[in-house]
Parts: sequence; C-alpha cells; structure tokens
Amino acid sequence: MKASRRRVAAAVIAAFGIIATMAPGYAPGAVSPVAAGISYPRMIWPSTGKITQPYGCTGFWWEPRRGDCKHFHLGIDVADDRGTPIRAMADGVVVHVGWDPFMRGDDRAWTVVIRHGNGVRTFYAHLQKRVIYGAAEGDRVVKGQKIGRMGNTGMSTGVHLHFAVIEDHEWVNPGRFLTTDAPQR
Repeated sequence: MKASRRRVAAAVIAAFGIIATMAPGYAPGAVSPVAAGISYPRMIWPSTGKITQPYGCTGFWWEPRRGDCKHFHLGIDVADDRGTPIRAMADGVVVHVGWDPFMRGDDRAWTVVIRHGNGVRTFYAHLQKRVIYGAAEGDRVVKGQKIGRMGNTGMSTGVHLHFAVIEDHEWVNPGRFLTTDAPQR
C-alpha cells in the first residue's frame, strides 16, 4: 500500500471513528423515540440503483469500529449511473448543501442534509458538486423532489449515493424509515 493511500485511510478511519463515538446508537434496553410512540414520516428511497453496502457491520476496511463491529457502515450505499437524480426522502427543510460537514480535509464528499422535524435529518453524500434549483439551504422540499445528482465526490470507490438518517444526533438505521425494502426502478 502506498504511503499516500495509508495516510488517506488513516484520516478516513480517524474521521469516521470520531463520528462513531459521537453517535453510538441506542444502548441495550433503551427506548427509541419510535418505540415511545413519536411518529415519523415514512420515507422513500432517495435513488434508483443497486444496494452496494447496507447499514451495519461490514468487512469494508475503512469503515470505523462501532460497538462489537470492527467496521461499521453508518448508512446505505446505492449505485447507479452518474447523474441519476437524488430525491428528498420526506418533506423537510434543506439545512446544508456543500462539502461534508462531518469530515475534515480536502477529500470530502458533496452533501445535502435535510431536517424533517422530531429530531430527524437525512444525509445524502457523494453527489455531483452543484446546487439544484429549489434545493438550496433554507428551501422547503417535498418528498420525491430532486435535491441532487449521483456522483463520485469525496472518499468514494465509484459513482454511488451514501444516504443516512440522523435521529437526535445519532446515526440510525435508515431501513426503519423506508416504505419499501429496495430502491425502485
């Protein structure tokens, strides 16, 4: 492994390790807001394509440790063609468009973050670097509205979308919120 690749890998592991320690998930026996009866919007898949990496334990070497998992993926990756539309998973307000606010360094992904209420935000990464009309910071978006296009920005192994759900500042399984088991074509 070249020295530069080792440095990049170390930076990614460190950055994701910080995120993982900031968002450890629910402790065993804790009651999630969903279980407590707080309602959340049912969300749609943000893109078409093939799931290339699910949420949870993975063998992918640069994902951070989380709990008992040596490598843990904090979202779901979906691959399709460059430029595939990325859509808002639910109604909300765009709170961030730009380089990944959770990472540091020069190799950050272009991201969009949407606040949906009740402490829920959705996070979309590796998009093409552009702001979509009607999906700039502060804009209200509706479920299914285009907010970006699939790209290959940041620490990416190819054209895909990484999307995640953040609930009360914790990265949680997006599958809890989705209306179907797989992206629709």
